[in-house]
Amino acid sequence: MLEKLLSRKKKLDEKLKSIETRRRVSIVLFVSAFVSVLIFSVLAAAVAARPVVTALAGAITVPIGSVGYWRNTLWNRYEKALKEENGLVSSIQAGTSLTIWGMDSIRLIVVKLQVEIESLLNNADFSIREEDAVKLVIDKIKKKMTVFMDIIEDLAVHADKCNHDISQARKVILNSDISEVLRYV
Repeated sequence: MLEKLLSRKKKLDEKLKSIETRRRVSIVLFVSAFVSVLIFSVLAAAVAARPVVTALAGAITVPIGSVGYWRNTLWNRYEKALKEENGLVSSIQAGTSLTIWGMDSIRLIVVKLQVEIESLLNNADFSIREEDAVKLVIDKIKKKMTVFMDIIEDLAVHADKCNHDISQARKVILNSDISEVLRYV
């Protein structure tokens, strides 16, 4: 999942970098069209073309300003949607990294617990074979039980912390307006 998030973030970053170039190309095309229409209307008036052509050329120049505003609005909404999605992906990525770290620390505590359990089983096995050493082994087992209980408590604390971090990450993601971001995608 983290690899997919990194890939998505890379694509979003590339889109954000290219958006300014796309916007400039759009402006150049728009200005070229506007200048072409303006030249056409001047030529039509200069050549004394039919009044219909002159009126048509004049009528075309009026809504071009509205089209420019509309084009700019579309680019701004697209850029805003990309930035929101990028922020959402960053939040999810941070939450995922935090979860992986928490799970790794839990795994290390479980390995430590496994080592302690094996040690207890070895001591119990030894005590069964050697009846004279039972008292010594029981003392060792009691000491190991306190270590064992400490590890269990440490594991519970880490599990609670990991659970809390995951819940916080979910809240951050759910508080983001996902439907707003997905609407523009």
